[in-house]
Amino acid sequence: MKLQELKAKVYELAKVNTTKQLKAKYKEVQTLDMRLKTSWQETLAIIQKSQSEYEQWLENPPEEYQELFSEITEALEIYEQKSAQTKKLAQEIVSIADDIEELAEECQQEAEQIKEEVELNKRISKQARLN
Repeated sequence: MKLQELKAKVYELAKVNTTKQLKAKYKEVQTLDMRLKTSWQETLAIIQKSQSEYEQWLENPPEEYQELFSEITEALEIYEQKSAQTKKLAQEIVSIADDIEELAEECQQEAEQIKEEVELNKRISKQARLN
């Protein structure tokens, strides 16, 4: 593997963009001379070992973490339920608001119609008094 490919693979696995970030994230590589291909190969091995250990730890974490992960999962499920309920209520509120707006428009039209009828009745009444 070429040096550039090796660097790209190391950066990708480590999720960093620079040697400085790499050395800050992995203390084991701080003393390595990153100008050398062997240092990059060693860094790759360190990162792969670290990731492998982390994956093994995730598969079988200590009891205290299992309990914590369980509580987090439970809290997340409750949050998702509440979030779904909130979304449903929000949709209902929007629907109710739309209904109220439609009703208000109908009432406004009805009020205008009544106002016109009152004006017409006044004119008719006034005309009847004059005759």
